[in-house]
Amino acid sequence: MNIKTILVPTDFSENADRALATAIQFARAFEAQIQLLHIYDIPDTSTVYEVTFPAGVVEGIRKAARLKLEALKEQATAEGIELSTELVFGSASQRIVEYAEESKADLIVMGTRGHGRLTHFFLGSVAERTLRTAPCPVLTVGADTTDDA
Repeated sequence: MNIKTILVPTDFSENADRALATAIQFARAFEAQIQLLHIYDIPDTSTVYEVTFPAGVVEGIRKAARLKLEALKEQATAEGIELSTELVFGSASQRIVEYAEESKADLIVMGTRGHGRLTHFFLGSVAERTLRTAPCPVLTVGADTTDDA
């Protein structure tokens, strides 16, 4: 297996951080680069509630996400890992797959939240939808279940 480009979608959760840590291990082993991707989506409430988000709110979201991406990039760079960041708008699973195709990612490493069965039934799972449609292998990283006691 030749892995040169690893895509890591992040929602800045603990599980996403674990996925990035796992991707860093793969990047070291394969001398690969990491592409860290954050997708944000602002729901269109204007059709239902006749309410729209002010432009400042959307820009604030983008600015906060960029700052978090930069902090993660600095951490990886300090560990000697080549990492680029991207911030995009849209549906998470769809944009992850599109970005993986465009960037010719060899591997996607992503966190999973592990919602309960009922929530999963109604809402689905970004990880599951990505697994079904990704153009490359997908490694999912769940919650740390080790017990310190």
